[in-house]
Amino acid sequence: MDIVKVLETYRGRDKIIRTCAYLALWAAGDSTSNAAVKLRTIFTEFGACRSTLRLFDDLPMLAHNLYYGLGSKESNSLLRILDLATNLCNQLFYPVEHVAWLANKKIISAEELKWIFGSLVIWAVSLAFEILKNIVRIFQIKRKLHTLYKQKRLETEEGRNEITEQSELIKTQMYQQKAEMRTSYLTLIQSLSDFMNAINWMPPGFLWAGKLSKARSGMFGTISSLIMLYKVWPAKSMKEKVKGQ
Repeated sequence: MDIVKVLETYRGRDKIIRTCAYLALWAAGDSTSNAAVKLRTIFTEFGACRSTLRLFDDLPMLAHNLYYGLGSKESNSLLRILDLATNLCNQLFYPVEHVAWLANKKIISAEELKWIFGSLVIWAVSLAFEILKNIVRIFQIKRKLHTLYKQKRLETEEGRNEITEQSELIKTQMYQQKAEMRTSYLTLIQSLSDFMNAINWMPPGFLWAGKLSKARSGMFGTISSLIMLYKVWPAKSMKEKVKGQ
């Protein structure tokens, strides 16, 4: 079963916990009923669970960032800069959040709210870079698709109705670019949804901080979580993919 495969992995389990937490917050909303209080408790406890598990995410993130390096494989300079900025923010997020966690548990003497605010700022900046990155990627893919459509149209106008190696290559490239486009749009929606919550949970007075209802926060969190869950869901077999084309 796919659900079992997802639950067997750390990332998959994390995304399911995240989805359940935000669904609980969305369902509870701002109601003061006994059921709503219980649902918000689920949200709080699941969030605390994820924070504890993130204590061990520094090294995997560092390994990812070292593998990416300075982004020499990325041909687009703007995307490379945005990737590096995002990686730096993601790396800084964990130690700042760890200090907030330690302060919350009274293990160290530190001002918890200050460190929580710091982690929120880093998260929001990282999401802003991610949003910009996906907008750039979408425009880049659109340009590539425009070029491919032109090549395909030229082949048609020249009367090449037979299937050639070149036409098959163009078809494959178009399929790949469209798949990348879908992924970029999904990631953009995911980042925008999380960005709404990141700003909302900052101190009141900054943009829309504190202005979203709990139900709306739950809705945005659920949207981003479902997209994350979709990304880690086991890929379909090649036979199923071919049938769907």
